Amino acid sequence: MKRGDNHMCADRSYHFLFFGLTSFTSLPQREQAIAIECARLGHTVDFIEIAPSIAGKAHALFNRVFSPLSRDSGFTFDVEIPNLRIHTPPTLPTGFRNSMTPALDRAIFRRWFRRRFEGVDFSQVIAMVMMPLWWNNYIDRELFDPGLLVYDICDSLEVQSRNDDTLRRLREAEAALGAEAGLITFSAREMETEVRSKFPHAEALFLPNAVSRGFIERVDREPLFHRNGHPRSIGYIGATSGKWFDTELVLATIRECADCHVAIIGPVDKRFAAACARYPNVTLHGYVSHDLLAAHLRRFDVAIIPFLDNEITRLVNPLKLYEYSVAGLPIVATRTAELAHHASLMYLAHDTQSFVASIREALSEDSPERRQERRSFAETHTWEDRVHAFIGHLRAQVLAA
Repeated sequence: MKRGDNHMCADRSYHFLFFGLTSFTSLPQREQAIAIECARLGHTVDFIEIAPSIAGKAHALFNRVFSPLSRDSGFTFDVEIPNLRIHTPPTLPTGFRNSMTPALDRAIFRRWFRRRFEGVDFSQVIAMVMMPLWWNNYIDRELFDPGLLVYDICDSLEVQSRNDDTLRRLREAEAALGAEAGLITFSAREMETEVRSKFPHAEALFLPNAVSRGFIERVDREPLFHRNGHPRSIGYIGATSGKWFDTELVLATIRECADCHVAIIGPVDKRFAAACARYPNVTLHGYVSHDLLAAHLRRFDVAIIPFLDNEITRLVNPLKLYEYSVAGLPIVATRTAELAHHASLMYLAHDTQSFVASIREALSEDSPERRQERRSFAETHTWEDRVHAFIGHLRAQVLAA
């Protein structure tokens, strides 16, 4: 296991190199939030998006509606946050998960990486790897040798896999990455036992999800929506496909709550869109930029987390929990092991009947006092505080080792 050299211990700014799970402008993920806060604290941040691919773009085009596709390839661009640069690698033939041309994909990416980061002193870099398939597939210590390698675990590996072969490759890559990493961070309490069992010799840090102070301020600037005869609104923010989203539960909610309006925000699977088309009380807003989410939250009367209850969701600490709480919204969710840790904040249901009943209960019991309780939770779980704690842990426990 490689640890940071002593010359990185000084109380100074660091250079972070993030290897992301997705594009920077996709649905908000913890990787973007951590990168943004590191930059706002004065650290230099280079964020490398997952490489776009011909196969990936075709999959999104034919299976989703309202799903933004990256038009740029091989570019670097600055965002409005000082010290933060976003890098979009060149388009690869088949990409990460189901690559049929791994040698070609690898060669294209590595050539681009060497040119983009020519002259960088990697011994001064903290590399944050958010997806195991980066390691030994596209990057390794032959390509660059960082001062500290960090593996951040945001979900179970099954979320990132499309088939059994991809899952096998993910597990192999994770074992190699975990063996090399100087620090492993993880997002859910339910992950801790597994993380410490898989990587018994690694330094591990519980780094749960949170919400940005900027998002809290945006919500505060949005006026409350007054019903004035409009039906009550049930809102959901997130993807509508995957191994965690309970399609049948949401469709049943739409049917059983015909007197309410259901607003769904996020990339939409075409089959789900077709199923929703028969119901007049649902609106599919599609992809909405994070800057515009606050206005939608102000229109919700209750927010939902309609998870399947399985081994994947057992380990999910959803970002939407924190975003919903900023607006003080009552939250109805499927009971999972991880969400049970936040039972005091929400209504937890175990089946369709109790889910719908909980929505009715949440609407009837909502009050300014309950909303303030949820809002207070959000205010004490910010990315600013999380990243301060993360940097403090690096300086005290890891880089000083």
